[in-house]
Amino acid sequence: MKKQNAVVIALLLMCLAYVVVVALTERVSWDTTVPPGREQRAALALRDNVTPFQKWGSKISTVQYLNRYYDAAWYFTQSRADDQEKAFLTCLDKALERYPQVDLFLLAHSNKVIAWVAKLPVERRSRIRLVYNTGCWNLVQAPQWLALGAKAYVGHPGTSASSVFYFYFLRRWTRGQCIQGALVESNDLMRRQFRRGARFSLGWWNAAKLMQHSEARCYGDRSLRLEDCRK
Repeated sequence: MKKQNAVVIALLLMCLAYVVVVALTERVSWDTTVPPGREQRAALALRDNVTPFQKWGSKISTVQYLNRYYDAAWYFTQSRADDQEKAFLTCLDKALERYPQVDLFLLAHSNKVIAWVAKLPVERRSRIRLVYNTGCWNLVQAPQWLALGAKAYVGHPGTSASSVFYFYFLRRWTRGQCIQGALVESNDLMRRQFRRGARFSLGWWNAAKLMQHSEARCYGDRSLRLEDCRK
């Protein structure tokens, strides 16, 4: 009985979290037209070893979008016992061999996934298109990712609340907005949420400072869209 009650409570908490997200941001949905060229693109996402609730939130906000808008998609979740490097690189190598454009979504704190990807053959890496990185202070990796072959890199400059930006950015990117448009709109929406939070925090939350650390930037080709294909 205790186990059943725990399951019910967990489900209720998930439902409540969904309602809160919808109330503060936007409805989690993927019922829109898929931009053309789906058969030519694949995506991989990596979630680091965080709390179960954070893992659940990232997965529910990511997997359905990737499955709908990409021909193939893989989602990896790290644990204390397995950082998923081998599985991630194996799938990435296969994706780069099969698809002319592969996008990476690194949902991990201050990560060094770039060191993993550098192990792959140069000719394969040239098919990496967009790399989005939520890691704090990982904007500095931009030159390295572009040198590895990525066409565009989006990251955050400091100790960021990148999950807020990512929530907005992923849906705008997958629905066909160019990186620049999705970037500007998502940053604006994130700023709005920070200001809203500051009002309720009674001065404890510094929205301007948080925005300074969190505002996403793009290096590389900002005109890219989901439907674009690099031969």
